[in-house]
Amino acid sequence: METKINVYLADDHNVVRKGMARLLKTFHRVGEVSEAANGRELIGLTQKQVPDAVILDVEMPVMGGVDTAKYLCEHFPEVKILILTMHAEEVFVNQLLDYGVHGFLSKSSEPEEVEKALYAIVDLDFYRNAIIEKAIAKKGATKEHNGYGKLSPREMEILLLICQELSPGEISERLQISEKTFFNHRTHILEKTKARSNVGLVKFAHEKGYITF
Repeated sequence: METKINVYLADDHNVVRKGMARLLKTFHRVGEVSEAANGRELIGLTQKQVPDAVILDVEMPVMGGVDTAKYLCEHFPEVKILILTMHAEEVFVNQLLDYGVHGFLSKSSEPEEVEKALYAIVDLDFYRNAIIEKAIAKKGATKEHNGYGKLSPREMEILLLICQELSPGEISERLQISEKTFFNHRTHILEKTKARSNVGLVKFAHEKGYITF
């Protein structure tokens, strides 16, 4: 039996939030959907029961999406975070990527993309789209990463496969290793690159010049 994805949704606009909640409930893999009008309410819900994924509006009263994302990344790193926004300024996106969020969506996205993005952050740990690629590319590939540990050939191989958006199962099968071994390697890669999620690894790989968009 397929495990359902429990989602928390935070948006201060009641009509928008209700509409998004109704949409999420039509997705076949989504289970419970809980709503919050701001980040503080969402954190309160998370402290009672941790969801699989969170969809955050950026501009909310009381506690906005940026502060909420930072708190969740620090205290609930297992929760996948999708940022829903009208704005896609590169500096803003890169800041949230550094915190450890897993993807971004424009508020004008079609329902099919919302579903695709939600499944991607849960299954692949990131959703890669034009918003992320533009922000990373604008930052450039010349940034120095002093202090980062050198990746082994196997770790580099896994890093590049993650950047190709392969799932843990697909990578394990291709490399003929167990998923446990894959996740051990991934943990070491995250430590060496100081990334917090797979989308952070994509950002690192691009900045180092390992991949291009």
